[in-house]
Amino acid sequence: MSGTLLKGGLEKGPFSKQQLTYLDTSLKSLDTDQLQWLAGFLTSFSWIPMEHVADPTDSVWVLYGTQTGNSERLAKLTAERLDGLGIGNTLCSMGSFNPRELGKINRLLVIVSTQGLGEPPVEAEAFHNYLHGKRAPSLGHMKYSVLALGDSSYADFCQTGKEFDKVFEDLGGKRLFGRVDCDVDFEDSYEEWLNGVLNEMSQSRALSANSIEKMVPETSEMGFRTYDRKTPYEAEVLQKINLNGRNSTKETLHIELDLGDSRIQYQPGDALGVYAHNPDELMMEVVETLGLTGTENVTSHTGEKSLMEALRTDYELTPLTGANVIRYAKLTKDPRLEKIVDDNMELLEYLRGRDVLDMIRETPFKLSAETFITLLRKNSPRLYSIASSSEVYENEVHILVSTVRYKAHGRNKGGHCSTYMADRIQEGDRISVFVEHNSRFKPPVELDVPMIMVGAGTGIAPYRSFIQQRQSGTAQGKTWLFFGDRNFSTDFLYQTEWLEYLKKGTLARADVAFSRDQEEKVYVQDRLLEKGEEVYRWLEEGAYFYVCGDAQKMAKDVNHALRSIIMLHGGMTEEKAKEYMDYLRAADRYQTDVY
Repeated sequence: MSGTLLKGGLEKGPFSKQQLTYLDTSLKSLDTDQLQWLAGFLTSFSWIPMEHVADPTDSVWVLYGTQTGNSERLAKLTAERLDGLGIGNTLCSMGSFNPRELGKINRLLVIVSTQGLGEPPVEAEAFHNYLHGKRAPSLGHMKYSVLALGDSSYADFCQTGKEFDKVFEDLGGKRLFGRVDCDVDFEDSYEEWLNGVLNEMSQSRALSANSIEKMVPETSEMGFRTYDRKTPYEAEVLQKINLNGRNSTKETLHIELDLGDSRIQYQPGDALGVYAHNPDELMMEVVETLGLTGTENVTSHTGEKSLMEALRTDYELTPLTGANVIRYAKLTKDPRLEKIVDDNMELLEYLRGRDVLDMIRETPFKLSAETFITLLRKNSPRLYSIASSSEVYENEVHILVSTVRYKAHGRNKGGHCSTYMADRIQEGDRISVFVEHNSRFKPPVELDVPMIMVGAGTGIAPYRSFIQQRQSGTAQGKTWLFFGDRNFSTDFLYQTEWLEYLKKGTLARADVAFSRDQEEKVYVQDRLLEKGEEVYRWLEEGAYFYVCGDAQKMAKDVNHALRSIIMLHGGMTEEKAKEYMDYLRAADRYQTDVY
């Protein structure tokens, strides 16, 4: 009966492919009595799936594609601002958007992030592919503007936003306001973009940056101060422990921080932003290479101070970003650098392993202190998955940090933030932090729903918070952990805790993969395939599937393994398996937190 409904009517309706897949799977599971009851319920119930809806032809559509939640947050702020100005608007995620609506939309605002090597977020993939396919419509009636989010330390900076901007133009759309590319410190760029968009809408030619509502107020509605990227909290380090064994090739730090009376709140799945300082040795080498003293006065984005003070807290010297090289090439007019920045692959290769010191040593150029800081990226926070539950550790937050160390271009180097915490921060010191909420990586609200948690290395961090949260309540849902690292004896992070959870039954199952413990390497995706029949059974029982860790290899390999499991144990074709996975994503049952 449900199959007839889909083929005869629903697929002709205003539904995206993901929504059709979800409906197909759901309706096929219902018997006749259940379908009749549902039909009557829907007849009497006015349900609007969009987050915020107005007349599609008159309203401004705010469409977002997000991975960690930043694009979603900015999209909601944009909708709120439009509401405040009396401008009708419709807010929608790309994962829920039906492309057939494009013919009705006259004004479109797109906010989208880039992940991996220039790839769109998972929820934006289908829409991105549609616009670049043969079925894409003419958009000559549409005015649009794109806000692109990215990270300039990657060569494919804001690539997804650039592609959306170009394809809308290629399809005939007219820019309402030019695309703005945002680095990880996106607040000022966002305000610039939103002001430009609103001014172009001719709602108020007098709009200025001061008229844009700040992303987070300085005080909450309750009257106490709140903390964010611009106003971080100075948290005391309570404990710092290396979780790896003595002979491990890795250094993974468990760090506990005191939140004091800050009233900072977080949920499982959220991340903690940490601001690091540059090491004194690196700053001195940079200053000496430039022929400066470090005492020169400069105007930083935080005010006037000495060059050395500005370098310590306000800017980054590592890693080298594409923006650094482009600015330096333009300033020096060096033929080699100009050639590099004109070729994306050459730029990617040049950036590998280099920092700002390498660049100014290899291509010397006389710079004033003031000019030099204009080449640099503002100091940006590094985000770490929170590894604790506030239900268990009140007024504390725990994170897991993998220390990055390497040798490149003749020098020993390290990660900007990881070596800051490993080498220069001790217990009792204070570091600048804030909570970054992630609405896209959360345990199920229903306490009886099973969870399958897949992670490698520090990807285990959020699962510690998931389990602590469930242990603190009355959750009855089964939990299954797949964890991978290099060696069992030295790299089984939080081993004692996981064994205790297994003993208590909070964790129903655990399967581990230690790649260096045998001649043939074994990874978490291999363990998944081995347990494929039961993994599929859990999914059919309604389990949520989580992946946390490396985006470039692990997450992709796990995705391929899951598709193979669904094909084999669900008896599906590759296309049907993809639809099944699309349904899991649409239902928020396949969530990823990758980096």
